[in-house]
Amino acid sequence: MPANTMTRKETTKNKHKLADLVEVVADATSVGKTTIAHRLCHHYRETGRPATLVTIESGRRRVAETGAADQEIFIPTETFASAATRTGGLSGVLTELWVVLVKIPESRGAVIVDWAGGTAAHRLDVIAATAFDTTLASLGLHGVSMVLATCAAESMNQGSRYLKGLAQVAPALQRSLVLSGRAGGFDFPSGSEQAECLARLKTVAGEIPIVTIPQVNGRALEICADAGLDVATAMMTEVQPLARRLGIDVFRAAACASELALWRRRSGIALATAVELQDGNSVG
Repeated sequence: MPANTMTRKETTKNKHKLADLVEVVADATSVGKTTIAHRLCHHYRETGRPATLVTIESGRRRVAETGAADQEIFIPTETFASAATRTGGLSGVLTELWVVLVKIPESRGAVIVDWAGGTAAHRLDVIAATAFDTTLASLGLHGVSMVLATCAAESMNQGSRYLKGLAQVAPALQRSLVLSGRAGGFDFPSGSEQAECLARLKTVAGEIPIVTIPQVNGRALEICADAGLDVATAMMTEVQPLARRLGIDVFRAAACASELALWRRRSGIALATAVELQDGNSVG
């Protein structure tokens, strides 16, 4: 059933099954965090739930608002350098995030946080300092930390370390593992370094949800990202304007649009599983 024809009852049901906050995290760059964060915003909006996108990134990489969310907030990573002068230290840098979180019980919205690569230590420090999992629970909110890893051995090793750190500092915070097809698939030869890294990563993940986001052929995602174009916007753009925006011919633009549509459908199914509240966490 299309999102715009969902009944109020169905929309409410979906709201109650999804997390209020989703963090998209990985300690590496170029693993697909921003693309996944935007796709999550669309997923929530399709259920009738407004989405706020909080991007934590270097000011040098700031781009115009994408339209993926109802509200977009940008927090430059450079402000972490001034943490010592702020009330709450590192947590003081994230004041804008805390403001939208405490409004969720009233707004019934969702918050998606796109953390920059290389900020794992800062993020774990903030989670520990704010008793993040129990503080969320005290507000009646439920969060999911979504850890991304690509097929690269180092990325999977980083994912293992990240999951272990999360389990230590916020044991009550729900976690999910996303295997991002950004750099290729996960069908490794038996006995290879990548196969062993993946096995270790899945062992660390244990019983948490593990989903795979498919690769997009023809570099469609990268081309759109380079053009500052959100996936949904690209799909809704006519072929000739899309070709001009991407700087390619209409035939390749049409192929990109087809690949994006397929990726959008498959990724939406996978991400819905990753952000669903596990037993005991559903909102009544």
